[in-house]
Amino acid sequence: MANFGNPAFGAAMGNAGGMALIAAGAVGLASAIGDGLAAAAEARYQGRYNDALTTAINHAGEMEAMARKAMELLAELEAENHRLRAACRQRQEVIDLLKAKARA
Repeated sequence: MANFGNPAFGAAMGNAGGMALIAAGAVGLASAIGDGLAAAAEARYQGRYNDALTTAINHAGEMEAMARKAMELLAELEAENHRLRAACRQRQEVIDLLKAKARA
């Protein structure tokens, strides 16, 4: 047996439990650091997502206000168009009446 009476082997075996504990602690610490980094990345992502969502909601509100204003302007233009068509119709009636009188 190569390890019989070997002081280095005895010391290594005596420290094996402590070394295993340290190794397990190191793995746990690395895992905790990884989890912390992942949580920080998720928090940054959620922050960017919330900012983008707020920006999109505000933009949609602005677009809605612009669309409402456009509809109001369109209604005004349609009313003006209706008035102009009525005026043109009246003028044409007068022109047609004057032409009829001139022929008669």
